[in-house]
Amino acid sequence: MSNTEGHTAKCLNCGRIRHFHTAAAARRSAPYGRICAAKVRLAALNEAIRGFATAAVDKARELIADGGLVPTGRPGVYRSVSSKGDGTTYLTHSAACNCPAGLRGRPCYHLAAARILTATA
Repeated sequence: MSNTEGHTAKCLNCGRIRHFHTAAAARRSAPYGRICAAKVRLAALNEAIRGFATAAVDKARELIADGGLVPTGRPGVYRSVSSKGDGTTYLTHSAACNCPAGLRGRPCYHLAAARILTATA
């Protein structure tokens, strides 16, 4: 049995017709086509990291890649590892961080990492 039966839907961003086969049921429920979805994710990511120094964004991406940002039981709250290497961890949300820089109201790389994860989720 083949999945040749087709379905159509329109992208909510550009209005193009999207064609699906029955095997692509998960993509059918997505509001955007694959190109527009990538553009929306990129725009959300750029908005999330606006105001952070390039070095902080690079360090945030390294923190995410190394698995140093672990979700807690609360939605949007992460436990982030310190760069000191002494095992210190901080609670980080996309709005605030309890690291020394975050407590002083300065944008830290933990905060940038949380915003990146929140924007791309």
